Amino acid sequence: MKRINRHARVALASALISFCVCHVRPSDPSDFNPAVTLVSYSAEGSGSTLATDDDASQSHSNESSGKSLLVQQGYSVGDQVGVLSGRGHTKTHYQTLRAFRDSVGNAWKSTVQILNGNRQVALGAIVHSGGWIVSKSSEVPDQCEVKLFDGTKAIGSTVLRKVDLDLAILKIEREGLQPVVLNPKVDVPLGGWLVSTNIRSTPLNVGVLSVTKRNVPSERPVLGLRLGEAPAGQNGALIESVVDGGGADRAGVQVGDVIKAVDGVELPNRARVLDHLRSITAGQHATLTCDRDGRKMTFRAQMMDLTSSLFDSTEMEVNGEISSRATGFKNVMQHDTVLLPHQCGGPIVDIDGNFVGLNIARGGRVVSLAYNVKDLQPVVFDMLRTLEVDITELWNDSKIVANGAESATDQLSQSTASQPAVPASIPAYIQVESLKPEVIVPQKN
Repeated sequence: MKRINRHARVALASALISFCVCHVRPSDPSDFNPAVTLVSYSAEGSGSTLATDDDASQSHSNESSGKSLLVQQGYSVGDQVGVLSGRGHTKTHYQTLRAFRDSVGNAWKSTVQILNGNRQVALGAIVHSGGWIVSKSSEVPDQCEVKLFDGTKAIGSTVLRKVDLDLAILKIEREGLQPVVLNPKVDVPLGGWLVSTNIRSTPLNVGVLSVTKRNVPSERPVLGLRLGEAPAGQNGALIESVVDGGGADRAGVQVGDVIKAVDGVELPNRARVLDHLRSITAGQHATLTCDRDGRKMTFRAQMMDLTSSLFDSTEMEVNGEISSRATGFKNVMQHDTVLLPHQCGGPIVDIDGNFVGLNIARGGRVVSLAYNVKDLQPVVFDMLRTLEVDITELWNDSKIVANGAESATDQLSQSTASQPAVPASIPAYIQVESLKPEVIVPQKN
């Protein structure tokens, strides 16, 4: 009966998503009253070397009618409400998310927030009752705070990283936690619902599976800078432009600064600065020592996978912030759930509450990437074994069949011809087309 009720809620959510809201225009412009303001967000700061470095809803109360209306970017005229760009019928609307609450089951109790200086940098999934958590490595510091579903916090330490997969294992001193069930037999069909969890019972967001498995080739990590030669008589490299939303921009670097050293290494010219930056992988940080009008300044900037399509400020504004490590993944699911970078690293469940994967990156406005549980499970087990963690309870819960001699990491990293590789430099709105049988990318002349 509970399962039937859950599916009924999902059907209701689908109906809400499909519902269209008509525009209502004011007959008299003097009666026009803004109902809500444009909802937007700005990247926390910003910058990159050069992929070219070189070359929500608000409540509006109508007091006269006593009605409470949920609108977005709308206007009101008397008892009428017009929606300029409504979200009341979309997947992200609160009522839609509430319809999926039963689908989450208890998975939200296995979700954690990872904080750095009271700022959320990622989510994580509890994988062992003894305080072991898996999350997105490039967003997680060595030391952090971990917030649990009951509101309590614990000090977390990152004890193991797999940089190639962008996965990290964290440890907190807690016992009796509720881990996700890593059952590789669970599967979601193409077009099936996916529910991303938070540390509360209402889902973080919902979406559908767009591509069951794909490879995302690596982009050259960048800081979001265009460099020129330093002024006459000076060493280093002059910053000629800064890309909005990139690692350098977020760190506070400005046009006109002169980079004198990177990671404590003094660099004599532009070529040496570029060589050093290109040796740093996406998600890692570079310490830039700069001269600004005779003052010595230091910035800690993150290398990012900024695809070429995002080096246009308009594209960045439309697509929004992407994960610092958004490329270089193999055998990942792609879904259209709208997530922000700091919301990656947490669990995904199906409409029956089964753990089906882990969000690993935001690659575009409607492009989220995730590891499937059947690929994730052996990797997590290998990492826990490396840390000499007793995983007996996980084997019993997951009903796992042991894999062969091939390592779990090799299985997850393995690329096959049957899994399409869509270049990450293609804009996100074109990447969505990868769910079709073939993708033909025009070649530049």
